[in-house]
This record gives sequence, C-alpha cells and structure tokens, in this order.
Amino acid sequence: MNYADIQNKYINIELDKQNYKFSNAIDVKKILGYDFRSMRGFKKLSDEHRILAEGLICNYINGHGLEAREGIRPTNIKREIGNFKVTFEDKGYSYLFDNGSIG
Repeated sequence: MNYADIQNKYINIELDKQNYKFSNAIDVKKILGYDFRSMRGFKKLSDEHRILAEGLICNYINGHGLEAREGIRPTNIKREIGNFKVTFEDKGYSYLFDNGSIG
C-alpha cells in the first residue's frame, strides 16, 4: 500500500483530517483494523488505568508517520509503577509513562 492509499483511509472516515491523529481506540480500529483494548492484559487494568493506557497508546501511534503506523500493533500490556510496559507485534516493547513520555 502506498502513502496516498494510506492517506485516503484517514480522509474517508471522520478523524482529525488535518493532523491524522487518533483520539481513541475506535479511531485506531477504523484505520488500522484492530481494537487494542482486546490485547492481553488490558482487561486486567483498573478502569482508570484503561483510560490512561488508551490515551498513551494513541499518542504512541500518533508519534509515527502514517506508513509506519500500519506496522504498529500492541499485543500485551502490563501495569508497572508509573508506566505501562506495552509489547508490540514484531517490535519488542516500550514503556509508556503516565506523564506521556516513552522509554
């Protein structure tokens, strides 16, 4: 899929068309075709941590270019003190800190 095809996916749905930013898991599902809230460990999080994790994962994905986002798929999440350890399909893992930074 070339860049124009990917860009058209964003244009054809109701999303922040100016910046192509995801605001929630539903936006991600519409464009990338998966609901990361079904990943291993997500349901074990408290309601408060689910909301925080959803925003942090969207910010993480938004931090990548449109083409790179196609290959980002979180598969596991674990709550740690002050952060979430998120494992990605074929990409290892990242720490998503409560303050929005990434490690």
